[in-house]
Amino acid sequence: MKSIGLGKSSTMTYLTKLRILGYIVTITMHMSNFLYMGWLKRNYPTDNEMVKQFKSLEYRFFTTWTFVIQIVYAIYSLGCDIVLLKNAKKRDYKLSTPISDLRELVFAGILWPSSMVVFTVFWGIYSIDRALIFPEFLDAVIPPISNHIIHTMIVPVVLWEVITRPRKEPENHARNVSQLTLHLCVYVSVMYFTYLERGIWLYPIFRKLFGTVYFYFALAGIATLFYIFYALQWPLTNWIHAKKKVEKKKSRYEKRKMK
Repeated sequence: MKSIGLGKSSTMTYLTKLRILGYIVTITMHMSNFLYMGWLKRNYPTDNEMVKQFKSLEYRFFTTWTFVIQIVYAIYSLGCDIVLLKNAKKRDYKLSTPISDLRELVFAGILWPSSMVVFTVFWGIYSIDRALIFPEFLDAVIPPISNHIIHTMIVPVVLWEVITRPRKEPENHARNVSQLTLHLCVYVSVMYFTYLERGIWLYPIFRKLFGTVYFYFALAGIATLFYIFYALQWPLTNWIHAKKKVEKKKSRYEKRKMK
């Protein structure tokens, strides 16, 4: 039994190191891209009114919210895992409940579903008609590499978290779902406030649909995607880490057999 315990501790330490690497890469990637886009905006001034309008509203876009939350979450979790790594030799050491609960709430209730929906909706609409989601004038301030960082690389970031951090599905999803619902309501309020304040919709597709029943269908469809992706994280997590447990047991069995 003693050797099994050490094996488990060693595995958890290994996963913690992998997560730390992931957080460092995430912070570096997003911050470098953030600084690069800022440099572009400062050094390539434009008279294009649409670009100026985007610059004044860029912090109201859901994509911006998502990659900023990825940065904040990575910094917070990096601190958590450094503490775990320092206390790895202490038997059954765990972070305090409020700290670990906040970490899980942000990831499960906001970051995972948001990242997956941003990727799915953006590239889905982009493949049909980019003008509905990412007009060509934005290429001046968001070049292809930056576009892929904020709309594509956000998925590997959250997948890495799922792969390297074993989690248990909560018995009650009310808290996570409530947090997700609050996040969506706040964003829809910001989007509608922008329309009232400026007379524009942040995304061209809503400008085209507004005033028709399809506007509400679009909002409902996107909201539904959030809850679908929220639910999908649990079977995915269980499958990944159950598979690891089976492989570990098989390896132990083979070693015993060889002896």
